[in-house]
Amino acid sequence: MKLTEQSVTVRLPLPGPDGQSGGSGVSPAGALCALLLALASSNAPANEALDRQVDQAVHQHFTRQLADKAAEEGWQNPRFTQKVFALPDGAPTGPCEQPLQTRGTEQHWSGYGRLRLTLACPAPAWSVDVTVQATVYIQAVMATRVIEREQLITSAMLGYQEVAVSRQSSGYFNRIDQVAGLSAKRRTRSQQVLSRDMLVEPWQVRRGERVTVVANHGDIHASTEGEALQDGHMGMLIRVRNTASGKVIEARVIGRARVTSTLERP
Repeated sequence: MKLTEQSVTVRLPLPGPDGQSGGSGVSPAGALCALLLALASSNAPANEALDRQVDQAVHQHFTRQLADKAAEEGWQNPRFTQKVFALPDGAPTGPCEQPLQTRGTEQHWSGYGRLRLTLACPAPAWSVDVTVQATVYIQAVMATRVIEREQLITSAMLGYQEVAVSRQSSGYFNRIDQVAGLSAKRRTRSQQVLSRDMLVEPWQVRRGERVTVVANHGDIHASTEGEALQDGHMGMLIRVRNTASGKVIEARVIGRARVTSTLERP
């Protein structure tokens, strides 16, 4: 930070007969260092007070932003650390008489990366733009054991791990109930944080297995046996051969090894 001008008296030693400094033997260079140290130390309390005030204002700004972001994203127990980069040249050196006001230059805070804040002091009136950065940590769902490919995931296989929010963390899960009931696309190692591109809805119907075909029409309910000709997730349309008639129909998957008929293929 820029130091304010102050009058500081530093006594220099008188020169000796040989032109060298006498008395305590302090050289002019040493005296200059003493002068600079005196100037710095005289401004230190004011600078420290301003630093604390800036840190507090930035912390309050990020606290408000994080509360809104956590509600929007469904983050559980988030926390953050912050960094305030050096104030620009010409910035005030003393604290504001009132709490600093903050205003962000970005309409939507992503939860990571640097951003610019305007710090404004009501009295005496001044404002300054600073660069700040918050690192946000959230609880993300992870595997507590090895999960095999296509294995159905249960809540007993899951736990939480603290991770820093980044561009990659947007695909993480915030709650265990978002993951339980899905299956892994590939083998997943223990302690690995899970993301949406790693998981898939489990197969409710597998090709070649016997399924129950149900049909509902008003108050009439009927069912028959069939053979799945395709794999199917919940809600998918698949081809099923009616075991009794041999006809192939399109049926929608409604549960484990259960489909409902839509129309018959000739």
